[in-house]
Amino acid sequence: MLVAMEERLVRLEDFALEATERLARSEARLDALATKADLAALRMEMHKGFADMIKWIVGTAIVLGATAITVITFVLNNATPKAPVAPPVPIVIQVPVPVR
Repeated sequence: MLVAMEERLVRLEDFALEATERLARSEARLDALATKADLAALRMEMHKGFADMIKWIVGTAIVLGATAITVITFVLNNATPKAPVAPPVPIVIQVPVPVR
């Protein structure tokens, strides 16, 4: 019975050493992970990036729309030949000549 207790005690001590080593490795990895401040900064940067992207998309859509309207207006105004404008009929005023 005493041998079994010593054997259990040795296994417990080995387990304690192994657990201590695993804890040290876990703490070393934990330092490399992102903190809440890092995540907050990343979140703020992503929101700013999305806002900038939306501004560019809206601006590009407005410019493309204005360009399309300009091109369509030009094409429709110049697509068919215009009929020549007839010169206006001259106004003739006849003054009666007095008879003598």
